[in-house]
Amino acid sequence: MKIIITGPKGVGKSTIGKRIAEILHIPFFETDEMIESLFEEKHGNKKSCRQIATDHGESFFRKLEKEAIKKAALYDWCIIATGGGAMIFPENRIQLRKESVMILLKATVDFLWQRMQVTGIPPFLQGDNAFDKYSQRVQKIYEATEHICDIIYTVTKENEDTAHEDLLQQIYFVLSQCMHGPNTFGQVLKVTTFGESHGKALGAVVDGLKPGIPLSVEDIQKQLDRRKPGQSSVSTQRKEADSVEIVSGLFEGKTTGTPLCMIVYNKDQDSRAYESIKDIFRPGHADFTFWQKYGIRDYRGGGRSSGRETVGRVAAGAIALKMLKEKGVRIVAYAEEIAGIKGEKVDIDFIEKNPVRSADPDKAHEMERAIKRAQAEHDSVGGIVACVVKGLPAGLGDPVFCKLDARLAMAVMSIGAVKGVEFGSGFAAAHMRGSENNDQMSDGKFLTNNAGGILGGISTGQDVVMRIAVKPTPSIAKLQKTMNIYGNTVDVSIKGRHDPCIVPRIIPVVEAMVALVVYDAWLLQERIGRYDGTV
Repeated sequence: MKIIITGPKGVGKSTIGKRIAEILHIPFFETDEMIESLFEEKHGNKKSCRQIATDHGESFFRKLEKEAIKKAALYDWCIIATGGGAMIFPENRIQLRKESVMILLKATVDFLWQRMQVTGIPPFLQGDNAFDKYSQRVQKIYEATEHICDIIYTVTKENEDTAHEDLLQQIYFVLSQCMHGPNTFGQVLKVTTFGESHGKALGAVVDGLKPGIPLSVEDIQKQLDRRKPGQSSVSTQRKEADSVEIVSGLFEGKTTGTPLCMIVYNKDQDSRAYESIKDIFRPGHADFTFWQKYGIRDYRGGGRSSGRETVGRVAAGAIALKMLKEKGVRIVAYAEEIAGIKGEKVDIDFIEKNPVRSADPDKAHEMERAIKRAQAEHDSVGGIVACVVKGLPAGLGDPVFCKLDARLAMAVMSIGAVKGVEFGSGFAAAHMRGSENNDQMSDGKFLTNNAGGILGGISTGQDVVMRIAVKPTPSIAKLQKTMNIYGNTVDVSIKGRHDPCIVPRIIPVVEAMVALVVYDAWLLQERIGRYDGTV
């Protein structure tokens, strides 16, 4: 994480940045100084930025500037002040926006012009109509950066000596939002979930929603109803209505732009079955690892590691699904395979008409019977969920560490029962030749989709196709060996109400997590923008 201070020449970026850096005890860098160092490295003599621009032209200068910014983007926990016009260029904005708190310092053109009379007018602004040229340039800087900045601060004659103090308070607030813990997810749209399986309630706080979005309890509830327990004979018989309450961030049916908090109260939790095994590590569960990490754990249904934790994810994902639907994007997941029984047909309309959420009318009953057989034998089964994102435009996602497929993989792998994910041809690509796996193009379109709709971490405009491996439910009544907290080997049989197969109820969770990633990527792209060939 770093702090970027940008704005037009003469607004006070260096002075304010140095004061903040001194208080925070972190390094301060100026891209102008980095440009001068790069020039000296390449040409063996020292020149100021003004001299470089005068002697070699603005195009040469901007090329060096882009190189300096690319280097600065790799820095961490420091303050970087950019040159006046640096952020006009989209590639510079993209480099510096990630993992940063971005501050735009503004001022009136008259205020800035007076300062420049003292410091000197840059060569590329000199000549006739210099003031008008500068006014246009300042406006261009503001238009290019306002929509991507976390903090916008107007410097005046009255506050220029205390601006750093005002900004520090805002920086502390933004950093507290950015440096979230392991229970928070997302970059622009941030989702924090809370609650335990046998606690009082569960829910989610969604921050980053724009104000004025029409939203109702019904929008959330219809997705929670798809996830709730007790839906059929092949799911847990715990009876929870999972009725959601929106307690903040909504007024008169519209979002207010403030954090939106949703809560679902547990009504049918029964912890008695866990009393006899409270000191035992259940095989396949996170009991042992939570104990090793924290030295304390909620033994009632696994607490935070329970699948019931996904209530908050589905509630938050319902909002993302609604917003994406308005953009023409549809996310559909279904049971492709359960207990080794593979679906062959894909009938989207059939998914919600059968208890296993299969898309194959010919295989659904066979899958259901396999689940019931395992259940009768005090065992469980797993399966594979297919998920398809339709209507996604090309250009969403980022290269390297924030690839769209990497973020999607992290999102679905964060679901407790998921043990694997692949995109497009996935692991089958390891057995192909390049000529087979490459998606050739002709007549303005791709001929195949082995990439699964993502190339280089960025969407291609094709369907995004994923397959997710779901493990068998670890809570089974069949006798198994394990250990207790004292290190003794014991036998255990898990009683209580559990899904004999997690696949049917994990499907809305998968859709929710995929929707959150895709909508977050969409919002991030809106902030970065796309280079249109102009500067």
